[in-house]
Amino acid sequence: MGNYYEILGIDHSASAAQIRAAYKRKAMRYHPDHNPGSKEAEEMFKMVNEAYHTLSDALKKSRYDAHISRVYTDTIDYQREINKMRFYQWQRMQEKHYRIDKEYVKIQALAFLVFTVIAGFCFAIIHSAQYYTQQRQLEQFLATTNALKHVDTLFNKGQFDEAFKTIQKLKQEDPSEYRYNYARDSLVNALRAMATKKFNIQDFAGAVGYYITLRNHENPASFETIRQISMCQYYLGNYKESLNAYKQLHNLRPYNLELVYRIGMLNLEKLENPEEALYYFSYGKKVFKENLTEIYGAAFEVIMDPNDAPDIYFDLFEARARANIQLGHFDEAVTDCNWAIFLRRDRSNPYLLRAVANEQRRNFDNLCTDLSKAKKLGSPDTEALARKYCRRVN
Repeated sequence: MGNYYEILGIDHSASAAQIRAAYKRKAMRYHPDHNPGSKEAEEMFKMVNEAYHTLSDALKKSRYDAHISRVYTDTIDYQREINKMRFYQWQRMQEKHYRIDKEYVKIQALAFLVFTVIAGFCFAIIHSAQYYTQQRQLEQFLATTNALKHVDTLFNKGQFDEAFKTIQKLKQEDPSEYRYNYARDSLVNALRAMATKKFNIQDFAGAVGYYITLRNHENPASFETIRQISMCQYYLGNYKESLNAYKQLHNLRPYNLELVYRIGMLNLEKLENPEEALYYFSYGKKVFKENLTEIYGAAFEVIMDPNDAPDIYFDLFEARARANIQLGHFDEAVTDCNWAIFLRRDRSNPYLLRAVANEQRRNFDNLCTDLSKAKKLGSPDTEALARKYCRRVN
């Protein structure tokens, strides 16, 4: 352990306040109550106290400073003497004289000749090795260039899978060749550009083929590629394939409510599978409650401003109401409509759906009010429904 200044972790120029603050920190750290059973902490605590009582007393501090100054001076003087002794020894070694005669010159010349021969031999070996290495590198470079030209030829002929398989095989044979990685990335980018071009001109059949090939050779398949596949399949009327792609996206981003909504609507409107649609809409409802509870707390519906909620929440509840009506779950449908109306009071469809659900529940109390509200907000189907339902109310 060093001197008292080092024990407290302060400079020699530290003020009384700094000494006292350093003492408090060290005493708190090494106090026996904080380190039960530790001999090292106990010894350190004693040294900290000793250092503080010395440095906090002006007289004791001045004596201690004089003491460590003498020790430092003695150490310097001792080191100076050691350095002098080493210098004198070096001088004596330099006083030796060597006699230069013919024998000495012959030995030096022979040594120089041997060194020159060995150096020349080594240079020849190194130069030859470099030459053969450069030749091999040139041959490898040319072979790689030809292989990449073959890959480009396959790709340009539309043999995309074969081109990617070839580049993968080349990478396995020579993992250190950076041009293979660059070439593969170039193929991926070119294929993506071709797919995007087809999609933009609404050639969805051509685009989906490119996107599927792209998905098979991306590692891993990107979110955007799978999303484009799902959209192409949807526009082509291949709803099951579109649904499978959306489910892959959902696995990648399970809390993306837009994906949940699209999966549910595909089941509800295109595949006539309201059971599975309800499963995904219910999952969306669960995420809705978790999100708002995290932001506002358990009573979020009392605290939140519904206008701040994104439209996707409204869309989920409206769609869930439709699925519940198809499945005959009218009580649940009314609850969903209530949530949808809470979120967007200016939308007509939830009022109309609630009227339909209440008619099935034989609850006509507010049926005509809901139909009137739906009509006022622009629903096109309220006239016939109002005549039917409101007459039954009367």
